[in-house]
Amino acid sequence: MEVKLIGPSPEAPGEGRFATRDESLAGGASASRGASASPLPKRSVQELTPGGGISVLVIDDEPDMREMLAFSLPANEFEVVTADGGRSAVSLLGTRRFDVAITDLKMPGMNGVETVSALRELDPDMEIIVATGYASLETALACMKQGAYDYIRKPYDIAELRHLILRAVEKRRLRSLVPLYEVSCALLSLRTRAEVLAHLGELTLDLVPHQAFRLLLPERGQAELSICPSTDGLEVPPLALRELSRRAIQAQEPVCLVRTSRDWPFVPVDRLGSALAYSLQVGDAPAGCLILLRGVGQPGFSVSELQRGSLFAAQLALALETARLNGELEARVKDLEATREELVKAEKLATVGKLAAGVTHELSNPLAFTKAGLQALSSYSKDVKSLWRTARDAAQELSQKDDPRCKELAHKLLTAAGHETETSIQDVEESAVDAMDGIRRVERLLEELRAVSGGSPVSPAARVDITELLERQVRDTTLCRPFQVETSGPVFAWVGLQDFTSSLKRILSFLCEASPLPQGQPPVPLKVLAGYADGRAFIQLEDSLLTLSEARHAEIFDPRIQADSQSGDTLRLNFGLALAWRLLRRMGADLTASPRPSGGSVFRLVLPAAR
Repeated sequence: MEVKLIGPSPEAPGEGRFATRDESLAGGASASRGASASPLPKRSVQELTPGGGISVLVIDDEPDMREMLAFSLPANEFEVVTADGGRSAVSLLGTRRFDVAITDLKMPGMNGVETVSALRELDPDMEIIVATGYASLETALACMKQGAYDYIRKPYDIAELRHLILRAVEKRRLRSLVPLYEVSCALLSLRTRAEVLAHLGELTLDLVPHQAFRLLLPERGQAELSICPSTDGLEVPPLALRELSRRAIQAQEPVCLVRTSRDWPFVPVDRLGSALAYSLQVGDAPAGCLILLRGVGQPGFSVSELQRGSLFAAQLALALETARLNGELEARVKDLEATREELVKAEKLATVGKLAAGVTHELSNPLAFTKAGLQALSSYSKDVKSLWRTARDAAQELSQKDDPRCKELAHKLLTAAGHETETSIQDVEESAVDAMDGIRRVERLLEELRAVSGGSPVSPAARVDITELLERQVRDTTLCRPFQVETSGPVFAWVGLQDFTSSLKRILSFLCEASPLPQGQPPVPLKVLAGYADGRAFIQLEDSLLTLSEARHAEIFDPRIQADSQSGDTLRLNFGLALAWRLLRRMGADLTASPRPSGGSVFRLVLPAAR
């Protein structure tokens, strides 16, 4: 077999160009996507011009003809490689790829028709021109049926041959626009970085066949590129990947290396034969690096593969930047939605607060007079009861005397202090007690209304051990749920003790009322965690029983009027966790509720750090 490279000298592999003749011939069969798939992509994305370095394979059994074509085609336009027959060309195509092949029709061993069929099977992308010294239209048409692009007669007209080669390459270029468009649409339709990474291997393989790929991307807070996880199982030294990516980014153009290159970085990996690295650029800023790898025995990367990969890398950089912007946009939208919810919540509380301030002002003075009157009535009832008992005792004493007048007086006293009088006094006393209980409930309601309106005083902040406070709260016998407190030790926060205690009790009471224990089932404890996160103290309450719907989640922080859960026909004002949220916000803390991954809900309090 005779294989000869004639044309412009290739540049050093380390400079982002293709390797020397010996380097580019290293390797074997090309990468394949599967047993039944073609080892090469079905379509190219090459966009070559007459000055783009078109690679041409000349196949002829006559040495003089091979030499004549090699020297006649302009060296600044064409890279010419020669083969002395069909079998030599097939062997050569196992090591590298060409844009165009020119094959003689009449050759010993493997004729032109057989050669065209074999070359098209190995590389469906390559355009083939058949040359013949015989005016055999039937044979030429047979070659075209096997996939040849066109035919030309010998002796060659170099101008006509050059024009035919450029037409073949132009056809290839136009045919490549469809897959490029399809891949671009598929890539740019991916909205998130995770989606891009999930489909990257498949999309890259459609354009540039490879054994494995590695994607290196910048991460926030890291000085060097981070290597994205891969599932191909190929062990590749991270230092070699970062070195190759550094070269590509520094050169701002693709870097192609083969195993025989003097600066081959993948040592001592024995399975790699060639590597192609693309810098991902967004404007002037590097956005990462894409590295394609082929194994030993596979052909090195060709010029056309380098160019189609360059187009894909540009699209990939744009897709990654779009995904990043989408992520930032979604985060900002979530922040805006959260801010809107906070504003709506604050507006509702402000509206309720104005109403509460008016109600509190209107009720405070009458309530104070009513309370004073009830206290006086209660005191009077006690005095009357004492007087009644004294009268009854005096009547009993007088009734035992022999004096008729004493007996008559005793009868009058007993008549006045009889059973009906005792019942009346008892009714007045009980009514006073019930009225005082009602007054206290109204006072507590007014206190809550003052808190909603912002009129209640803010409790002074201090350094509080919330672990100790939690342990005291969960021992409260009025709470109907068991608690499981988990903490590594004291957790200190800077909070107003009175407001924080009130808020915590409201939250615990809410959870106990909102998710009562099922009858006949063992108690399910409410898990309480306390600790530090990002320099701030937190309390996390995990309730496996309470599942919050979206509507229910919106309700728990809003004051509302609802039917009484016991009577069912009485309306009552339900503040939910609005007061707790308001009091916590006043001290610089926050309260959020979210679904629990394993079911139920999580309530999280984030508190100001202790000074």
